[in-house]
Amino acid sequence: MNLQLIKIFAAIIAGSLVMILHELPKSFLFIKLSTNKETRNQHNIFKVFNYVDPVGILLCITNQAGFSKPYMYRIKDKRTNFLLGITGFITLFFIFILSILLLKYQIGMNSSFTYSVTSSFLEILYQCIILYTALISLSMFFINLFPVSVFDMGLMIAGKSPRAYFSIIRFDYIIKIILLFTILLQLISYFSTNIISLIL
Repeated sequence: MNLQLIKIFAAIIAGSLVMILHELPKSFLFIKLSTNKETRNQHNIFKVFNYVDPVGILLCITNQAGFSKPYMYRIKDKRTNFLLGITGFITLFFIFILSILLLKYQIGMNSSFTYSVTSSFLEILYQCIILYTALISLSMFFINLFPVSVFDMGLMIAGKSPRAYFSIIRFDYIIKIILLFTILLQLISYFSTNIISLIL
């Protein structure tokens, strides 16, 4: 199979995996912290592909930087907002560290981490998935630093200052446009790639 097609397939798998692993702990925490029984019953958090954003996947393929689709939480208390936001950042950081360890110590990879004629499809796919997982998780960490209302930083702002949160909601559209241009200009993937290169 063509290497470019393998990379596209790997980016789709890695992007979907990062999105699911990023949102699932937040949804689980939301359900656990919810005191409303009706809210608990309404959210089927294990429909994991609800977390996969099609536009985010497309950006993962083209720019190695995407975003997931969070559940639209109806949150009333500041503590829950803040905990959900910080959980999202911790999860992305953990995914990044785990994938970097797999890359650095070449766990399950050939010793040179290079593609050759003898490399099997599964070997190349595995290596690409781990590399893209590291890249996408770090890029998504940076993306979530943008104060978009439904992103992790937005949730943390809501947890600290509802007034500031309503301010970012007013400018949500402008912030999203700036974020999209930042992704399309590959500024986020540039920083992520350089950080990974320095670590490895």
